[in-house]
Amino acid sequence: MRYQLAAQNLDVGTYFPKIIANKHLKTRTLLVAAQPNVLVLCSNYAKSIKAFNAPPTQAWVADTFEALAACYSSGTEALFLHKDAILGALKAQSEVNLQRCAYCMLNDPKTWDHYMPKDHFPEFAVYHENLVYCCYGCNQRKSNNFDPNRLLYCHPYFTVDSNQALLHCKVTVAHGKLSIQYYGAGEGKLAQAAAIAHQHLVRLGLIDRFKGEASSTVSNLIGELRQYHPGGVSQQALDLVLERRYAEATEKLGVNAWDSRLWHGLAACPDFRGYANSKITQLGVPSSNGFRQTSPPPPP
Repeated sequence: MRYQLAAQNLDVGTYFPKIIANKHLKTRTLLVAAQPNVLVLCSNYAKSIKAFNAPPTQAWVADTFEALAACYSSGTEALFLHKDAILGALKAQSEVNLQRCAYCMLNDPKTWDHYMPKDHFPEFAVYHENLVYCCYGCNQRKSNNFDPNRLLYCHPYFTVDSNQALLHCKVTVAHGKLSIQYYGAGEGKLAQAAAIAHQHLVRLGLIDRFKGEASSTVSNLIGELRQYHPGGVSQQALDLVLERRYAEATEKLGVNAWDSRLWHGLAACPDFRGYANSKITQLGVPSSNGFRQTSPPPPP
């Protein structure tokens, strides 16, 4: 999960009429008539999401509903320019916004998700605060799911904080085995956002995916420690490594990225050093056997 700023230089009252102007006469007439209501609904969008509420659904007549949805589903030059403008705003904040999905922080974002599904909220079909640049997998898993009484997923613009952790990673060691658990949690003013964060993890299948990535990362870490500390790493040296990696991940990816929370969780585990050293000494000193051995020729 990653905090992003909604594009500050985009005005729905400017780009929506341009998108309307690209439509055929019948559709354009319907959209012009709906435009005042759409602009009012868009102006109230952020207020609803920030209060952790879904915006109220509207009783659009069928033709107008289809026309509003077609603003996104029927590609036009104005729509393409609009998407490019959103991407430009995201890139100006950080290159990471175009490199990691805002929902999972695992995959490359390649598609647009309507946070409030356009099949239920066609008025937000092209609204920039409702468009989230994400990976195909998260988009498919999220689909058209929504609950009129509560938010089901984190919104990178409004429900994820840039400084407060909603995602957490608990690392424990028992009977020589390392356990990694990801979850959403928070107290006080963060409790409601944290509950949404946990639902986000569950619904998008991220808990197991984060655990798998984290397990691989820990194995790589131990391999690196083994090279530099073949006899075992001291607590001071381990703390410095974990603190540096946490700082690097947080600066680049944000406090709610799975990477950031992993380093935090490892640092908070009092038994991790003992576990790491057991793996280091169990594997022994790295061997260079075979390094100078000549490879056989390739097949003809």
